[in-house]
Amino acid sequence: MPVTGLQYDSLRTVLQYIEANKRLHLSQCIPTIRFAERAVPLKINYLQFNELRVNINSTTYQLSLYRDFHQREEVVDPFQKENDMGGVQNDLDQFGFLVPINRTDVVPGEIVFGDVVHQNRNFAPNFHLSFPWSYQQNDEQMRRYCENYLKIYQIALMRRLEQGDPEREETPAHPLPVMVRLFSDDELLAMAGLVYQELTEEELELKLVLLNQTPTWSLEMIITRLRYYLQPFDCLHNNRAIPFTPLIQLTIYRKGQEKRIERYPYTVKLHAAMRKLNRMMFGGRSSIVNVYKFSFRLRNEVLRIPEGMKIRVRDLRLEEDMNRRLEALNNIIDESSYPFEVLSVFNTGEEDDPFAHPVLTSVPKLILEGLKPDDMTRLWNLRNEIISFKYYTGIRVRTFTVDDLLPFVRNILAARSPVGVRRSFEVRDKALGNNFLIQVAEQFNGVRRKRTATIPMGNDSILKMFYKGSQFSAGEGLPQIRRWYVTMKVVEA
Repeated sequence: MPVTGLQYDSLRTVLQYIEANKRLHLSQCIPTIRFAERAVPLKINYLQFNELRVNINSTTYQLSLYRDFHQREEVVDPFQKENDMGGVQNDLDQFGFLVPINRTDVVPGEIVFGDVVHQNRNFAPNFHLSFPWSYQQNDEQMRRYCENYLKIYQIALMRRLEQGDPEREETPAHPLPVMVRLFSDDELLAMAGLVYQELTEEELELKLVLLNQTPTWSLEMIITRLRYYLQPFDCLHNNRAIPFTPLIQLTIYRKGQEKRIERYPYTVKLHAAMRKLNRMMFGGRSSIVNVYKFSFRLRNEVLRIPEGMKIRVRDLRLEEDMNRRLEALNNIIDESSYPFEVLSVFNTGEEDDPFAHPVLTSVPKLILEGLKPDDMTRLWNLRNEIISFKYYTGIRVRTFTVDDLLPFVRNILAARSPVGVRRSFEVRDKALGNNFLIQVAEQFNGVRRKRTATIPMGNDSILKMFYKGSQFSAGEGLPQIRRWYVTMKVVEA
């Protein structure tokens, strides 16, 4: 019996009920349904674009560069660890030096946000080294520094092993090898010169003495690290081909499921590969993409969003600099999104006043995170129906005090706020919640019952206040953390 596909209208009906990631996967596997798939509104619960990553619901699509080492080539541990972690988040040049992600190649539709990051290109010896960048190809000081350190550490290790290493220490579970300072400032300066004088035998012996107390495991790890740093210099100065084939790796993963890895020839830079990936998923759609939660929180990035893509958002999550972020998103967020149902804003203390923006004032539910502002009047005067204050509560940051909370009570009473108005605050401890209710009872004649206090509002409603604790896990194997919350809400009498 012949098998026939679904008719167009039936296919459209089926597609609208398929989870977004499954729809995208089907569209790539079955080219004949792509036209219909792109015509049917796509529904996504959570969406976040990053420079080399996109999160759709609980699935992450991550681009990176994988070094596929050739047979019989030694793979030093740092390279292996990078590969095991999915590769590097930068491009590579023909010698293996890192190349920063291109942020100047921008096409219509793509969003450029933040300032140009000016990297410090000065080599900082005797500090924690990082893998060399392409702009450090001709940095003789860096190369000589690593080569000299490698030579001295290798001699120290060889002598240690020749002596049988009688005092060898076991490698700790979480080793943190520290490079010993071996060179004076004058010696470091000399490494940057056109002509460099190698160490004499006497100078070398003096350097080796400084490593007598360094554990063997630390010598071994730093030697491995230095060989890792020197790999691109070796290819450049010795006219060697890189010992690996770079491949673009796409990692698709979802919590609780095995990662799916796909690798492709490195024929385009990572930013162009990300552009292509996003176009495959979202390009050419004739209908608005319905997104419940959309997050835009990273700094200084280019979002490779296809031209013409529109999203209808219900829950928007922003980092600091809310005004500029909203302006950057103006062409992608459809007008039908306003007002949002929920707006989350993370404050870092660097932003001008965001509290007068109509997007913030019109949203019924507002979530404020990060650092608590110095000027509390901006918070007291907010008129959103539901506000959740989730500011940091650490010992070294400003947190809510009882004196901060009482004006919220006064404002709710003075405004005769309607039923449904709610304010919740993450506070430092249980004692603050208890002291708050004591003050409510004293200053507002509130009726106190254990962890609750109420104040009649005279309009068939009451203001109910209470505090409670909530436990959550900070991670597998870690102890439970308890957080405390104070809540005020207007309820029917």
